[in-house]
Amino acid sequence: MVDKVIVKEQKNNLIISSPGPQGPRGRTILNGVGNPANNLGLTGDFYYETTLNKFIGPKTSDSSWADAKVIILTNSTLTTSWELAQLQGPADGVYSVEIIHNLGYNPNVTVKSSAGDILETGIDYNSFNKITLTMAQPFSGTAHLS
Repeated sequence: MVDKVIVKEQKNNLIISSPGPQGPRGRTILNGVGNPANNLGLTGDFYYETTLNKFIGPKTSDSSWADAKVIILTNSTLTTSWELAQLQGPADGVYSVEIIHNLGYNPNVTVKSSAGDILETGIDYNSFNKITLTMAQPFSGTAHLS
């Protein structure tokens, strides 16, 4: 038995017409040193202040940046180490170490043992400036916070 494949082509006609109206203006991210001048940018634009690492916007009116939200960006990192003697516990079979970091936010945390192995621990965010690491087995190590 021989299988047959039949291919049928269809010719489509393409009609090109004149372009439609221009869409609305896109938003812009401007940048510079210091706060933006009020005459810089239009409503909806953003501004990145390069010295103090601030992101400002969106601009709420063409005439002023006064009501725009200001977000301080940070690239802070902190490395802190602990020894076995600093651990609390065991309490209900759990060991813990408290770290006061004063970063002002809940950081990402990577924990390494003193041998350099990356380990999973429990992380309790007590406040924007303090965390508690919890672990089933005691070990000395280093926490990298970013």
